[in-house]
Amino acid sequence: MIKIFGLFLTLSLSLIIASCGTGEADQQMGTTPTQKYVTMPDSTAISVTLVDSIDTDFQLSGSEFRVRLNHPVVADGHTLFAEGAEAKGILSRVVESGRLKTPAELDYSLTAIKDVSGQWTNVGTDMILQKKASHADRQVAMIGGGAIVGGIIGAIIDKKNSTEIGAVAGAVAGAGLATATGKQDIFMGVGTEITFFSSHSMSIALN
Repeated sequence: MIKIFGLFLTLSLSLIIASCGTGEADQQMGTTPTQKYVTMPDSTAISVTLVDSIDTDFQLSGSEFRVRLNHPVVADGHTLFAEGAEAKGILSRVVESGRLKTPAELDYSLTAIKDVSGQWTNVGTDMILQKKASHADRQVAMIGGGAIVGGIIGAIIDKKNSTEIGAVAGAVAGAGLATATGKQDIFMGVGTEITFFSSHSMSIALN
């Protein structure tokens, strides 16, 4: 009888220990968070302010630039990216302005935003394309005018005591020509506000 009671007691303790172990395992599994994702729709507006200036006279294709979000990005009632979050973009194409016919060009987009946990999340936005209007017509007109001014200067210099007048007129004509053929680069200073639009829907992890 004593042996039977001892065996029963041993089995009971074994079941209790096993049950406790299973409960702890379940509890641990229950505390493991399940990652949740929210879809950011196509064409979601992402308003930013430049932290770095952009200038086609200095920057090259492939250069990155930094921005900050002006407003939180919200989808399905969830804040995906907070107001003021850091973000960055890329200048995919930079064409420096030439002094004759080449107008400045700039293609750029947003590439990543920091989420609330401080992790970078890749995003895709439509490319923004900017191009300065060609100033070839103006150059031709000014250069033509400069040729006429040059003829007048020559006539003045032929006159007695007119060398100084000719020099001044030449300087003025030179300034006009420099203005006509001057570079017209694209420049956006720090603090410039830009709005990008997501190029496709994206699943963003909530943290």
